[in-house]
Amino acid sequence: MIREWIVSDLRTSASRVYALLGAREGRERVLIRTVVLVAMIVWFCYAMVHGPERPGLGSRPADLVLVTGVFAGVLSLILGVVAYQRAWPYGHLLYTASAVAGVVLYLIAPDRPASALLFAACGFVSVQYPARASLPTVVVAGFGIGIGLELQHRPLSDLWTIVGLVGMFAALRAARTQEAAKRTEQQNAVLAERAHLAREIHDILAHSLSAQLVHLEGARLLIVNGRSEEALDRVERARGLARSGLEETRRALATLRGDVPPTGEVLEELAEEHRSIADVRCQVTITGRPRELEPKAGLAIIRTAQEALTNARKHAPGADVTVDLRYLDRWCELEVRDAGGREPGPLAATGSGYGLVGMRERAELIGGALEAGPQEKGFRVLLRVPLGAGS
Repeated sequence: MIREWIVSDLRTSASRVYALLGAREGRERVLIRTVVLVAMIVWFCYAMVHGPERPGLGSRPADLVLVTGVFAGVLSLILGVVAYQRAWPYGHLLYTASAVAGVVLYLIAPDRPASALLFAACGFVSVQYPARASLPTVVVAGFGIGIGLELQHRPLSDLWTIVGLVGMFAALRAARTQEAAKRTEQQNAVLAERAHLAREIHDILAHSLSAQLVHLEGARLLIVNGRSEEALDRVERARGLARSGLEETRRALATLRGDVPPTGEVLEELAEEHRSIADVRCQVTITGRPRELEPKAGLAIIRTAQEALTNARKHAPGADVTVDLRYLDRWCELEVRDAGGREPGPLAATGSGYGLVGMRERAELIGGALEAGPQEKGFRVLLRVPLGAGS
């Protein structure tokens, strides 16, 4: 007991340390980004105000326009970042306003780094917003630079600014699209794994709980008839099934990790369990050369046999069952047949009705097929999985 407490305390302490480290790493990233952004803003303001002199910039009105443009552009850029972080509506318009200020600065002071403000505004809006919202900012910046080049009669080599702007926008949009596709793929993988786990949980519960219900129902009838000793035996069996259900859960978890037990061995265990629960004959026959199956294929065979035997106990009580496992050239077949029993038992109405649907989905996911339906006498389930499937 003391050792368990010590281990629990160590695990709790380790989890807290990991959480603190993760939070610290997040704070460090935010701090680094903030420092870089502040440094860029300081450099931009200094370079714009103390750049090379141009005719007309020495006058007070021109200097006032320059300072006002720098202030408006930087403020709009900062507010755009804050708007995105706080999910304000129409935050992308702040980046467009910053681009407009950058165009004005580019026109009145082309020898100063006004294009840096344009690239910053277009870069932020391209990363943070979808194409429809970010495109106006890029259009304003591109047309503004083009107008400036035309009015100032600058050489065509200066068109690199527009080319670079459009190239940056395209690259960032492509990266955003790729990230969205990757996120969608991860979500689909999570949903597929959830569906897989849901099938496993259904199969385990349907098999274990229905068998326990059979014994508990029998114990109830025996108690009503005053046969308490036999009822106690039934309760003991139900208790054993609960224990085996836990073992089956552990086995399922091991199977999900790829540790699949021999299929024939598991079928023999299921048959023995069916014989002890239903007091009927259940014969397992294996034909062909046994070969190792992929984890998902082996699991599909085990779960299908489990579900078929559970349905036989529910809908055909007292019926003998045969389980045939056949290894063919390219396929592995499982056939479960019952000989037809009496009227459906009291447990026939239990369950969700998704057993056959789950078995069929499981088979289709690994390239197999499942057939299930009544035959001349009894019910038949046939599962076919490809050898080497499930990878």
